[in-house]
Amino acid sequence: MKFLPTLLLIIFLPTASFGFLDWFRSDKNVDYSVPTIQQLDAADQLYTAALDARDKNKPKTALKSLRTILLDYSNTPVAADALFLAGEIQMKQRNLSEAFKNFQKIVNRYPGYERFDAVISNQFIIASSFMNSGESGKVLGIFGSNHYDTAMEYFEVIIKNSPYSDYAPLSLMNIALIAQQKSDEELAIDALDRLITLYPRSLLTPDAYFAMAQVFASLIQGPEYDQGSTLEAINYYQDFLILFPRSQYVDEAEKGLQRVSEIYAQSKLIIAEFYYVNRHEEEAAAVFYNETITVAPETEAADIARQRLERMESGKKPPRFKVKLKSNDIPSAVNDFFVERWRAIDLEEAENDSILN
Repeated sequence: MKFLPTLLLIIFLPTASFGFLDWFRSDKNVDYSVPTIQQLDAADQLYTAALDARDKNKPKTALKSLRTILLDYSNTPVAADALFLAGEIQMKQRNLSEAFKNFQKIVNRYPGYERFDAVISNQFIIASSFMNSGESGKVLGIFGSNHYDTAMEYFEVIIKNSPYSDYAPLSLMNIALIAQQKSDEELAIDALDRLITLYPRSLLTPDAYFAMAQVFASLIQGPEYDQGSTLEAINYYQDFLILFPRSQYVDEAEKGLQRVSEIYAQSKLIIAEFYYVNRHEEEAAAVFYNETITVAPETEAADIARQRLERMESGKKPPRFKVKLKSNDIPSAVNDFFVERWRAIDLEEAENDSILN
């Protein structure tokens, strides 16, 4: 009985009214029976009336006719077109959340719809609009607390709806960009890893490799800390340079690899200095000085390591003080890539704005 309060708490806790899986649940209210001739005629007349109202700039009248089709004639072929037209009208009204839901109803109810690609395209436009709106405030006539979260949810729906379309890797890249904007590097890494793994031949895969290296580089705290992120960044920079030697980001990747390699070399140098200066254990120090040179031979840390080894070989006593290492501001250096991507998104949004007007 001692668990009863907890059980009651779980039962009566308020739950979210709409979750991710709800996007894909079947609609029990849809009629899939064979329509009669009368139903077909009635639905066609309502759809024609809706088109006429739309052309006369009477969206409310058009939506009323379309709503009747969806309520009374969901078993007719024109029902999917009614959802599509309703979604387009709502996009122009900037009622994007409802538009997205109507397009999703087409995916769930009528998966063989002939304009399926246009459905996914419109969903992508809507998700991108939320992405471009920022973290909060009013956008496209909608108030929301966090449009980034809405955008990421919509992009995930698009990926599930059409995993083999070009919109899937685009959605994953956008999720990664939003996550980076929100300082959620774990989510960014997950999205980029899915892009690289699931879409190795996508045009965005080179960018995903480079972005992955940049994200890991942004997590580097310095040579004194754990070097797991440093090693990941090095690996992704190296893979990128090997796999995509003609990418526009090659020069930046080489510079990035140099920066993170310097950090990794410095981490080895710090250990070597501890053994040499603090412990006077030259054999152990020599191991780490040599590792410093091996991991990044063209760095300042490697030059210092060579000088220390020469000092050992000459028989001089260890110095009294350890070397002071130059700081390397990795996060600010890697941020330029993501700033550039956001500028490109802003430009695309400006170009696509006419679709929603």
